[in-house]
Amino acid sequence: MPIKSVLDATNLGAENVMSKSHVDDHGSGTRSTARVGACLLIALTSACQEAPETSATARSADAPTLVVLMAVDQLRADLLDRYDTLFVGGFRRLLDDGYRFTSATHDHALTETAPGHTSLSTGVYPTRHGIVANTWSEFQDGAWRSVYSMEDLDRPVLGYPDLPGRSSANLNRRGLPDWIVSADQASRVVSISRKDRAAIGLAAKAEGEVYWLVDGGDGFVTSEFYHAELPTWLADFNATTMPLVYSDSVWESTIPAGARYLSRPDTSMFELDGEHSAFPHRPSDMGDATDARALNRWRYLYTPFPDRAVFSLAGEAIRQLQLGQRESLDYLGVSLSQTDLVGHFYGPLSREQLDNLLRLDRELERFFTLLDEAVGPGRWVLALSADHGVLDMPGHLVESGVDAAKLTAGDRRELRERVQAALEGAGADDDREEVAKAALLALPFVQNAYTYTEVEAGASVDSFGVLFARSFSRTRAAGPAARYGVHLRLRPNVLWGLGNLRTSHGSSYYYDRHVPMMFLGGAISAGVSNERVATVDVAPTLAWLTGTLAPDDLDGRVLESVQRR
Repeated sequence: MPIKSVLDATNLGAENVMSKSHVDDHGSGTRSTARVGACLLIALTSACQEAPETSATARSADAPTLVVLMAVDQLRADLLDRYDTLFVGGFRRLLDDGYRFTSATHDHALTETAPGHTSLSTGVYPTRHGIVANTWSEFQDGAWRSVYSMEDLDRPVLGYPDLPGRSSANLNRRGLPDWIVSADQASRVVSISRKDRAAIGLAAKAEGEVYWLVDGGDGFVTSEFYHAELPTWLADFNATTMPLVYSDSVWESTIPAGARYLSRPDTSMFELDGEHSAFPHRPSDMGDATDARALNRWRYLYTPFPDRAVFSLAGEAIRQLQLGQRESLDYLGVSLSQTDLVGHFYGPLSREQLDNLLRLDRELERFFTLLDEAVGPGRWVLALSADHGVLDMPGHLVESGVDAAKLTAGDRRELRERVQAALEGAGADDDREEVAKAALLALPFVQNAYTYTEVEAGASVDSFGVLFARSFSRTRAAGPAARYGVHLRLRPNVLWGLGNLRTSHGSSYYYDRHVPMMFLGGAISAGVSNERVATVDVAPTLAWLTGTLAPDDLDGRVLESVQRR
């Protein structure tokens, strides 16, 4: 099994960057840098190779009949502790009755939505499943072309012929839903999210019921990869239920007055557009409230409401497809996206994020009740995690005396010009990757850089290099300097490019990698562990809990402590 390392780096100076010789293999002890490099080389050279399935515990008569893999997009792990006393619903049940790992991280460098979800479902790092970023560059016909992670131009989105097609074509590995169907062709796979890359990522390669929303749309869609036309039950849901669950035109705060002090003040020049930062929020703040598409776009981008629609569709799928109510084991992937959007525009410690999480707490409670009623207590098992964390608002960090920044268009232009000038002045015998690296290291906002050759050979000089090796692809260039053959690490608390977003993620630092990991249902025991675990452990653990055969070459491992003995 490829190595898994303790690679936690600084978060505002609170954690120490580990030395290059300190690599923990989940109980295998300290290993040398040479050993790390050798293991990485083995892992990298085996990228994209599918291993045969090996024996696992056979499914017993009382084994769960439904496995749920849930991701809360951008849910940084510390937020559950910050607001613990306010949770009375689904989060309360997870925290009290579930098994929680408090030291769970994504152990790859490019912490974005698509690689995060796909790592959860496949149990391998992005370098092996191939989804190394949300978008990457490929060199084709003498020019660079931008490629979206779930792009498949031959598979149009049903009802939206002008949108680019979507499927799992770029994914190199099968995942938990595929393993389930491989064992029983009667098993059903459903995956739902606001985001296509989240719904498809949690579905892995399975051709199941995979649905998402589109910007400005009023119903769930899919692509021709999954269906030739929308199933009747989904079309009925879009026509009758969506107008009820996706109709709010004002976002009011539901935070108890006595709890508001736990978040930042409601008014902040660093939130949203700097003007409309306080409750209540209305579509007229951001556009034309009289236009139906603009109203849907406001809901889609700036409110918690799409998550309610996702939960509603998940419930309808459970009822219509009898998920977990037959003899076969079924799979349900659910990704809640709005924590990410609220975090991007208002920040992780904002009053808006607190309200969003309290709403999510109530939705989770209703969902768990539905699972108990439809499937039965003990007959379903669930894992909840996140695809990445997020940096606190740079503006607020600066106010508190922390060195933080958002790079400007001028900074990004300077990076390109310096590297291009260095490459133009390089000699014929100069290593172009090394020339680009040297130019990058001279920039004041760059902490370190790692050439592709270094990463491939496992010769990186620090533990961050291992993280970049797990996000590496020679043909899929991801990152601001990837086209030069270099992975770039900015200084802590520095963001690359945001557009109109007020904060973001994507780095190899702890604040972007530390995520929740909780298991609930089945024979799972209640408990808390600070054991060092990684998100690639989720899929093999769920497979083990449900008696599902899994490949023997996963990067993740089974976390046996979650189950009662």
